[in-house]
Amino acid sequence: MNIIITEKEIKDNPNYFQLGKLVSEKYWEVKSVKLDNNYITEDGFDKCVVCGKKSPYYAVTDINIRIGYVEGAGQGCFQPDKCDNIKYE
Repeated sequence: MNIIITEKEIKDNPNYFQLGKLVSEKYWEVKSVKLDNNYITEDGFDKCVVCGKKSPYYAVTDINIRIGYVEGAGQGCFQPDKCDNIKYE
């Protein structure tokens, strides 16, 4: 698979994080994978599926490098002891 990034796109994304996000988004567009927008912030970060807090992970971040991600359920709080909707006894 080839993903094409133009010189303009490189110049419009002044840091590696933004450029990486652009490449990742293009990859998923090619793969035709739709992300569930109910759990994504406007700036592209995942939200906890339990309490809705913004996680430190972009929605397109590989799940193997995340903390708190549950395959088949989604991104949980990356600090579960601080999740607003989980009660510990």
